[in-house]
Amino acid sequence: MLSKIQLGMTEYASSRFRPRFHKLYILLAWAFLISFISFRNYQYLSSGMLTPKFQLIHEAYVFNLWYLPLSLITLAVLCCFLARRVAKVYIYSACLLFFLAIDLFILRYYITYVEPQKLVVRHIIIESPKVSSILRILHLSDIQCGAVGSYEEKVFRTIDSLNPDLIINTGDYLQTIAPATFKSEFPKLVQLIRNSNAPYGTFGVFGDTELELYSIPKVELGALKLLSSRSELILTHAGRIHLHGLSLYESKNPEWAKRAAVQWLDESSDNDFRILFGHSPDYALGVKALPIDLCLAGHTHGGQVRLPFVGALVIDSKIPNDWSRGFRKIGIPFLNVSAGVGSNRFGGLPPIRFNCPSEMSLIELVPIKKSLTKL
Repeated sequence: MLSKIQLGMTEYASSRFRPRFHKLYILLAWAFLISFISFRNYQYLSSGMLTPKFQLIHEAYVFNLWYLPLSLITLAVLCCFLARRVAKVYIYSACLLFFLAIDLFILRYYITYVEPQKLVVRHIIIESPKVSSILRILHLSDIQCGAVGSYEEKVFRTIDSLNPDLIINTGDYLQTIAPATFKSEFPKLVQLIRNSNAPYGTFGVFGDTELELYSIPKVELGALKLLSSRSELILTHAGRIHLHGLSLYESKNPEWAKRAAVQWLDESSDNDFRILFGHSPDYALGVKALPIDLCLAGHTHGGQVRLPFVGALVIDSKIPNDWSRGFRKIGIPFLNVSAGVGSNRFGGLPPIRFNCPSEMSLIELVPIKKSLTKL
């Protein structure tokens, strides 16, 4: 009789204290999971992911938004199985794991398929005594498509709807993803550019992503006129617009850009509305004190991923982080850095954007309003 009573008390004690042990197991498992995820991402960061190293960015994307949610679902299923046989406490962990996994899949879908194609048109107005009427300039940058498709067609339909007088493209036209090639995609892009050409033309500079452009004859560029260390004076209905396009090297070297700009300014008139443009915005650091009306650049993509209170994580540029996207005065000139129409596709990287939608800028030059005074 005594042995039966002792056995019953042992079973009671075991059933009483077992949930506490399972709670401890759960806490340890969560601690291990969080530590592993944190350590893995620390490895990406400490290896220079944000310098940037796009291969590491790709690996971090796959780990956090594909392998990790799949692993969480697997663990959730295991917790559901244990909850039936061992302790109900596992069901709460299973629900939380499922919730996190679904959130990560939703985030993956949003940053890959929604925001990269959420095209925004930023409207900018510049008052100037150098124009007599409104002149609409479209600043386009970093189309950078892996293959020309429906999204790129949407971009150029949007351009058509804006009716710009002049289009300026600050580089990076293609970054093809196999099986697409430069040879297969560039003619399609040229056709889109030709169909949306502005009355005063479409001008551009060389970017980083398509070395093949350097060997393309002018006739095959269609409506796109590349200005590399070259100037163009355009006589418009609103006044004289003087463009100067920097070479890729000049755009990344402020001192070289300054020398090129000084020479260009000596050849232009003070009455011309002067626009200096290059692929990288680094050049703006060297021309802040020069009598230039407007500077245009791309390259940064606005960071593509921008966190609240932090800003862009990666801009691949020497400029201040808050210059990496948008319009501002940087001394004498205005500077507009476009976040770009496309996304970086280096090495097959999928389009990634968060809190930084793709964009183009419509810049309206308007005459200065003269105040009326009573005689």
